[in-house]
Amino acid sequence: MRIKNVENKAFFAQFLARLFVHNVLKDSQIFLPKGDYERRHGDFPRYFSGWYLFVPSDDLAVGEIVHKKLNGLDLVAYRNKEGQPVVHSNRCTHMDGMFAPLGSVKDGRIQCAYHGYTFEDGKPRSGPAEFRNDPSKCIPCHPVTEVNGLIFFWFDAKSEDGVGVPTWELDLPDVSRFPRRATMRSITPTHMAPLHENIIDDQHFMILHGSQRYKSDLLPYQHKHRFRTRNRMVFELPDRMKKFFRLKENPVTEMDSDFHGLGIHITKANIGGFEALMIHCTTPIEDEVTEWTLTMYMDKRQWSLIPSYRDFISQIHPWGTFAQVYYLHTQDRRAFFEKAPYRFYEDVPKGFEKVNAFRRWIQVELLGEERPMGKNCIPTKYTPLNVLQDDAAE
Repeated sequence: MRIKNVENKAFFAQFLARLFVHNVLKDSQIFLPKGDYERRHGDFPRYFSGWYLFVPSDDLAVGEIVHKKLNGLDLVAYRNKEGQPVVHSNRCTHMDGMFAPLGSVKDGRIQCAYHGYTFEDGKPRSGPAEFRNDPSKCIPCHPVTEVNGLIFFWFDAKSEDGVGVPTWELDLPDVSRFPRRATMRSITPTHMAPLHENIIDDQHFMILHGSQRYKSDLLPYQHKHRFRTRNRMVFELPDRMKKFFRLKENPVTEMDSDFHGLGIHITKANIGGFEALMIHCTTPIEDEVTEWTLTMYMDKRQWSLIPSYRDFISQIHPWGTFAQVYYLHTQDRRAFFEKAPYRFYEDVPKGFEKVNAFRRWIQVELLGEERPMGKNCIPTKYTPLNVLQDDAAE
């Protein structure tokens, strides 16, 4: 038996095991990659303040508890009486018991499995009167928003328990015009920052993804928590495929990328006339372990008697994207720091100027620190929205 066949079988078995664990045993994160605590990022922070995906809406039914360890916190989520999602610590304030995995939810109240104390939106609803009326016994809840079939919670990196007031509102694009939706999840043994850097890196797409041409244009960002790029790439198609679809040249793939902090990356894609919107969510679990969820909203499938390249892409695009993302992100590959620390604070080599611009945005806008201009730097440009509107009016 060839080694390649063994690897394929092991990958398929791992894929099936993760599907079962993540979709049936929702309170478990078995098969997590081992965090590498020996290789550090220097002063680079593990977690950033921002909106992060907790779980897709379909995975949190009424009367159900979802237990996760995210951003270094032990958290649970459930729905209250109004059906709104609630996210807070997995620890009960009575005697530090745990809600999950043995707790339950009834009538919008979560019950501790140790002594049966119940809480509603973090407020105790059972036990002695002095316990119910003691403000210190309330469990701080994370701000939560549910949009586009996804449940996000706000994480404050400066707060000890991660609970804080959001510094910006989450304004995701409207996806109501897309009739199709698909979601996949993977967990990668990599810090969340290098995952996003690959999207900015021209050479990454040209070498790893086999793109014939790739160009990423940095756009002025109107909100300091957001960073945008416009990407154009061309993939070399086999001559037989071009002849079959009556293509005179290789089609252009356009992507407009929009980063909302480091937790959410939105991509509007146009591939041969087929449109799709992808919401990539990265939520750190621990030091170098990141949960990656990709939700795709697409045009409906089309297939005519005379097939076109657009019809072909509408059939294979989600499956091809999921397979590639899952395979790449579940491998033990640490971009930029495979054998050395992740040198975020150093100037990047020539040819990676756009990665440096992305790092400058992270450091200046998200961390509030200064980043010196190196010889290979491209300055990021912040243009307030009102200035753009005034310029447009003139």
